[in-house]
Amino acid sequence: MLRLVSSYATSAALNIIIPCARTGGAAHFSSSASCLFTKQDPVALSEAIRRIMRTSAQPVALVSAFLPSDLGTGPSNQIHTTTLSSFTTVSLAPPLVAFSIRLPSRMADALRAGAAIPTSHHQSPTPAQIMSKKPHFLIHILSSTQGPLSDYFAKPGAPPYVVGQANQDGHPFDTHPMQLSESVEGQLIPRDAVGTLACSLVYQLDLTSSDLHGTTEFENGCIHTDEVGSMLFLAHIHHVEQGDVPPSVSDVRKPLVYWHQKYHTCNEAL
Repeated sequence: MLRLVSSYATSAALNIIIPCARTGGAAHFSSSASCLFTKQDPVALSEAIRRIMRTSAQPVALVSAFLPSDLGTGPSNQIHTTTLSSFTTVSLAPPLVAFSIRLPSRMADALRAGAAIPTSHHQSPTPAQIMSKKPHFLIHILSSTQGPLSDYFAKPGAPPYVVGQANQDGHPFDTHPMQLSESVEGQLIPRDAVGTLACSLVYQLDLTSSDLHGTTEFENGCIHTDEVGSMLFLAHIHHVEQGDVPPSVSDVRKPLVYWHQKYHTCNEAL
């Protein structure tokens, strides 16, 4: 039996009638009552979303890009890396992935430094423009042994890795098995990762924009939950790389997933 459960309604809640596409009128669950939904309080809604998403296993990935130089003349030799809290493939033809990053963010600056990309207020790139781009950042899909990498780069203010500099205070790129990327010059890939995607940015969308919501309520983050704003990035995949490990290891590499606020991996298929 299907039940609709809601424990977040407030006394001042607003009832909304949902139109029914089949009948052209209001949707009905019975012959005598309209389908009335209660608009949730913003704080309660945010907590409800968190609770639901915690029950859905998410892949764990890192994104790494060169920070812009202090002179503003292009990328520096500093690789900035962060753990992605939201990441997914959205298309195979063309090959596209999407992820979001909270603002303000050094990672967002690093991604933008690699290429001039359109925003939601400008014309979308043509297929020819997308294909002519070169990859300028990497997304590393982590394996079950790489939880420490995710933890390190999830911390605010994690220091960048300076290419060519030794003894960098225990930076994981110094202590973890790494190898040079074949797609992005000077970049490194974790050898034990499930795989690495070499990407270029093709689009960015400000998720707090009033163009999306019809209100300026979210332009400086959510005033109800103290959540900061985020930017959604769409990226084109140019190449897939994997670390140089024996085939016996590569074939059994299991992904790192995040579920119920802990790391897990996959067991046997059902």
